[in-house]
Amino acid sequence: MVNKRDLLEAAYGIVDSTDDVQSILDQIRDLYGLHHCVFHLGQTKVDALDRPYVKTTYPDTWISRYLLKGYVNVDPVAREGFLRMLPFDWRDLEIDETAMEMMMDAAQYDIGANGYSVPVIDRSARRSLFSVTSQLTDTAWDEFLAAHAGDFQEIAHRIHRKALADLHGDIDPMPPLGPREIECLMWTARGKDYAAIAEILGLSGHTVRGYLKSARFKLECATLAQAVAKAVSLKIISG
Repeated sequence: MVNKRDLLEAAYGIVDSTDDVQSILDQIRDLYGLHHCVFHLGQTKVDALDRPYVKTTYPDTWISRYLLKGYVNVDPVAREGFLRMLPFDWRDLEIDETAMEMMMDAAQYDIGANGYSVPVIDRSARRSLFSVTSQLTDTAWDEFLAAHAGDFQEIAHRIHRKALADLHGDIDPMPPLGPREIECLMWTARGKDYAAIAEILGLSGHTVRGYLKSARFKLECATLAQAVAKAVSLKIISG
């Protein structure tokens, strides 16, 4: 039996030594004896170009069906995954009537009896979702997650960085804004002034001005309005 630590080290080796994200998913699936792996990088907007990025080991027949039926609009895993901060077991999802047809349809395409997803949010507020599925029974799946859920969280972050490198190469076009800079930009986009933002965040007005100034410089904008507009276009904040 493979030692848990050795298994994680082997996973690290796969991600670090393999440039192709699809190949990484194939190897991680086989290493852990999973049914499928999926990685979805949230849409990034760079140079006015939206780039959806999805890699999966799902069968082509299911991918075609998923796209044809427009399931992306009702998929509870994707919907929750890009809202949540913490990993989740698919059994904990609330499946409403709009998603029930998709879930019943998916069962016919052998995507797996159980699933687990890990949301990733990086320093530039870019989001991704790493999901794994299995054919294990509920009891065996509980035991498997107890042993390996932590591995998948580590693996998810490494694949996230690998996907960004795949998209952008060595030069990441996303400015490295800090959490406070992003928060201040977000509240500015919502029409709040320095004083209001300071009160909301429990900061001084001087500190808020400093965060907005540094955010503007990092975004290479002459005015705060331009900085907010650019942050929205890059999907760092919502408009």
